[in-house]
Amino acid sequence: MLYPLKFRPHLRFYPYGGYRIARMFAKEDIPTDRTVAESWEISACPGSEGIIKNGPLAGLNLQEAVDRFQAGLVGEAVWQQYGNYFPLLIKFLDCAKDLPPQVHPDDKYAAQVNLPYRGKTEAWYVLAADEGAGLWCGSKPGLTVKEFRTLIERGDTFAPMKKVPSKVGATYFIPGGHLHAIGAGNFIVEVQQNSDAIFAWDWLDWDFDEERRKSDIEHSLQAAVIQDGDPEDITPIALEKGKNLQEYLCACRYFTMERLSLREPWAEGGDPRRFTTLIPVAGQGQLQYDDGAEQVKAGESLLLPAQMGAWTLEPEGELILIRALVPVDLLEDIIQPLRAAGINDERIISLGGYGIQNDLRVVLKR
Repeated sequence: MLYPLKFRPHLRFYPYGGYRIARMFAKEDIPTDRTVAESWEISACPGSEGIIKNGPLAGLNLQEAVDRFQAGLVGEAVWQQYGNYFPLLIKFLDCAKDLPPQVHPDDKYAAQVNLPYRGKTEAWYVLAADEGAGLWCGSKPGLTVKEFRTLIERGDTFAPMKKVPSKVGATYFIPGGHLHAIGAGNFIVEVQQNSDAIFAWDWLDWDFDEERRKSDIEHSLQAAVIQDGDPEDITPIALEKGKNLQEYLCACRYFTMERLSLREPWAEGGDPRRFTTLIPVAGQGQLQYDDGAEQVKAGESLLLPAQMGAWTLEPEGELILIRALVPVDLLEDIIQPLRAAGINDERIISLGGYGIQNDLRVVLKR
């Protein structure tokens, strides 16, 4: 019964939104007469679940589907690790204005302060960016917690962070605790842990009461992971597969990301251990599976249940997708295939970002 799932996304109308989500993809279910900040494409976040819109399960939300089909939907290994907590959240973000500067907690801090969510590690893939657009990624060199507090108290809102230019097609990895903000003019695909945990030390023109603002400042100071390093975009590792290109974008314990640029059919045998998410960002095609076919087009994300089995993507011209997976084992999923392709360990490690939060470095040092 399980088949490729499409969703009516959950929308967020934050003050920074624009009109790109509807205009770039001609997406259904996106209003064109008001700004939209975020389209939560694949979401089981409590109260913000996506609704299945195709096939026999239409009308169920994603969490209801997970509860009903369990390992059949998420996969045996994912179910064993996470139970009925669906571990990923995938979004489009249209940033017509600067976002508030913020910190997401890691799992440890989220549990320590009894948040209703787990931690939030995320990665950004830049789909489009205006000329001069930038991103704040990580703490500025030499920052200390004491200076962080001083800068906040005197209103130097963005000063604690390092700003980098936005690069279309680039991936930026943001672990929990990482200081960050997205600048105006960016259109982003975000893959993250399923969590809505956020602390901002300045909510800019957002409507929050003073108690929340003060609380968020203290949480930002406590949750921050401040370290020097090179918090810029990750250089992808590209493997040619016939006329197709598979590019590894980033990898951590929570998710891996790839970009697939397809000019000929791409076949997968299916993986009963885990589900697959596909975010088409350019072009169109067909996804063939044992029980039928599903149209694939830019801006319409898909969740392929683990129990669905083998599938083939057949592009019409060129089809470009972001694929996000939950790693079962980083050694097996990332390190060994790349080593077999002749990639050295330092390049592989670079997919995990920099500093103390690089999960690939930890695995390779075991």
